[in-house]
Amino acid sequence: MNIREQIKLVNRALSGTLDLYGVWAKKHGLNYNALVILYTLDDCQTCTQKQICQWWALPKQTVHGILLDFEKKGYLTITANTENKRERLVAFTEKGKAFAASILEPLYKMEEKAMKKMGQEQRAQLIACNTNYYELLKEEMEHGE
Repeated sequence: MNIREQIKLVNRALSGTLDLYGVWAKKHGLNYNALVILYTLDDCQTCTQKQICQWWALPKQTVHGILLDFEKKGYLTITANTENKRERLVAFTEKGKAFAASILEPLYKMEEKAMKKMGQEQRAQLIACNTNYYELLKEEMEHGE
C-alpha cells in the first residue's frame, strides 16, 4: 500500500470517529458542535469561547450562537473575566451539569469500553502515533510549502 492510500485510511478513520459523535449528538437532539461544547465544558469546568473555538476549530459565530442558546435554556453562565475584560468565562449551571451528564456519561462509558477492548499496549500506540502524526504534520504545515 502506498503512502497516499495510508493517508486516506487514516483520514477515513478520523472522519468516521468524528461522525460517530455527530450521530450520538443527533440521538440527543443536538448537533456535533453543541456536543463538543458540552464535552469541553464538562472537561474544563470553566473556559472561554475563544478556547472552545481553538480546541475544536469552530467558527466564533457558531460557538457564540450555541452558547447563547444554552444560556437561554439555563444550562450555563457567561460572565466577564476579571483578568481580561474582553473575554467571557463560560461554565455550567447545576441544570447544565445535569443536562450534560445525561448525554455525556453514557458516551464516556462507551468510549471507555472501546478503549479497554483495545488493551493497554494498543491504547499507548494509538496515543503515541496520533500525537506524533499531529506534531509532524503541524511542523510540515508551518514550515512546508
